[in-house]
Amino acid sequence: MSRIRILGPTEQLQQVLRRVQDLGLVHLIETQETGSLKLLGLTPQQARHVRRVRKVAEDVYAAIALLGKEPHAGSTSNDLTLARAALIAGRSRRHLEALEARRHDLEEERALILKFKPFFTTFRKISESGLDLDGVRIFYLVLRDDGEQEMRRVRAALRETLGDGFELLSQSSESGEAAMILAVPKESGAKAELLLSEAGVQSLSLPDQFEGESVGTTVQRMQSRLTELPDDLANLEAERDRIARERGRDLVRIRAYVEDHLATVDAMAKAAVTPRAFVLEGWIPSAAQRDLQQCLDKTFGGVVEVETLSSEDWLGEPAPVVLKNPRLFRPFEAITTMMPLPKYGTVDPTPYVAVFFPMFFGVTLGDIGYGLILATLSLFLRFRSAPHTKLRSISEIGLACALFTIIFGFLYGELFGDLGHRIGLHPIIFNREEAFFPFLGLALALGVVHIVLGLFVGAVKMFRKDKRHALGRGMAGVMVVLIAFALMAAAGMLPDRFFTPLVITTLVALPILVVAEGVLAPVELVSTLGNVLSYARIMAVGTASVMMAVVANRMTNAFGGVVVGVICALLFHLVNFVLGVFSPTIHMLRLHYVEFFGKFFSPGGSQYQPFRHWSQRENAIEERSA
Repeated sequence: MSRIRILGPTEQLQQVLRRVQDLGLVHLIETQETGSLKLLGLTPQQARHVRRVRKVAEDVYAAIALLGKEPHAGSTSNDLTLARAALIAGRSRRHLEALEARRHDLEEERALILKFKPFFTTFRKISESGLDLDGVRIFYLVLRDDGEQEMRRVRAALRETLGDGFELLSQSSESGEAAMILAVPKESGAKAELLLSEAGVQSLSLPDQFEGESVGTTVQRMQSRLTELPDDLANLEAERDRIARERGRDLVRIRAYVEDHLATVDAMAKAAVTPRAFVLEGWIPSAAQRDLQQCLDKTFGGVVEVETLSSEDWLGEPAPVVLKNPRLFRPFEAITTMMPLPKYGTVDPTPYVAVFFPMFFGVTLGDIGYGLILATLSLFLRFRSAPHTKLRSISEIGLACALFTIIFGFLYGELFGDLGHRIGLHPIIFNREEAFFPFLGLALALGVVHIVLGLFVGAVKMFRKDKRHALGRGMAGVMVVLIAFALMAAAGMLPDRFFTPLVITTLVALPILVVAEGVLAPVELVSTLGNVLSYARIMAVGTASVMMAVVANRMTNAFGGVVVGVICALLFHLVNFVLGVFSPTIHMLRLHYVEFFGKFFSPGGSQYQPFRHWSQRENAIEERSA
């Protein structure tokens, strides 16, 4: 990144901003005020204009949200004015809000009528009985499926309070609840209402549009509305689709228009001016600085200058960061960006994560069958996800993890646990059911490689600024290797004659480490060795997974019947697969974030957000990286 300053005549500021926005490469920052150079504020008229633009932005985002789907983007046009944008966005929002309110009312009406559906048969009984309802108050009651005793209690309480001055009809509903209609004289309505409240019996209120109608009419209208409501809702959906077709492209254009407008206002607020000149400051990728100068020269004929600030002028200020990785590594930025961005000029850990995370995952899960299931699920997610989204990155990470899981499944000879051994699949390196110590050795060896790599990366990163501490960090990595080889010689994994020279070399290296890192260096070294031991979790989680798979396979003969045994085995394999995906993921993240990143990672970088024209794709990428 290069820190730049753009200078030109004050009257050219807006035109310069347009060209900078067209280029879309400059990350603008607020210019410092010095002497006669003052930040450019907004006039009252400009402030009112900004408020209008924000209102249009609010309307257009609300309208697009109410459409329920992202409209197809149309071609951008320069003939769009703020007045026309406000008119389209405002009308669309009001129209869609009215449709949404109507839809909500219809859904509410349908829900209310469905609550009364169990009463329809009882309504018919009343209608057919010719019961005179003049001067009668009706209560609509619902009792639980175990409410027979409660119904007898309510009936007894009513008879005690009202005598024979009530009528109680009931009908069982499909859900098992009892739908009841209680009819009492209006003068006894208050007593009945109090009694029902004290008994805790649920009472439903008749929808307003059915109040005051006869029982027969109420039943007919409710049934009629139930058949009409799906068509009414479908008509509303069709109207919303029509608005999406007719105004969707305009709404997308307006959204981009107001976003560009607001970005320009924000950019102008970062500019500083004198009575005759303006100054803009920002960051730009060093390789693109020449393109910026050529663009401005072509438009303004050399009137606008771009100057580069020396590193001494901005030393200590946070330069924005953009992660740039090969396509193969790019999905793993989803893991890296779960942490704060690295500071500018430090190491981007994404390539290391892309190599070690899926490999550690495969070492832990290591089963051909589980790997194939994971690959299938990952492919499904990839096809169902949009490009440049978090879900797409997760699906591609899953594919990489599935590949390593299948590879190590062949090395372990595992297909759904020991099923692979039963069908003639033999382990190439070792059988994880029995080889606990070789598996532990493999896990710790991976830990040594990972930690030492982190220490060496940290040493290289430090070398320019602090050679002494860089030497200490590198020496710590060398000592971890020496100690690991010495332990291997002591365990008989290397010839015995190597043990003494390795110990002597380690003791010689210790004073160098203390001189470079300080008196606390031995404590830090012990902590680093503890980090290596943390990689034993690879063996622990992997062994637990394979043992659960073996138990699942043995269930086929454990329940007498083959069918029951197979079903239980499949369910246990499903549980083991879910645990086998989530548990390694959590532990591998911890090994990277705590053990590995701690050796070189410097968080604190700010997101590179160039001043450019708004687009849905770029906005999605920035949200993913934020």
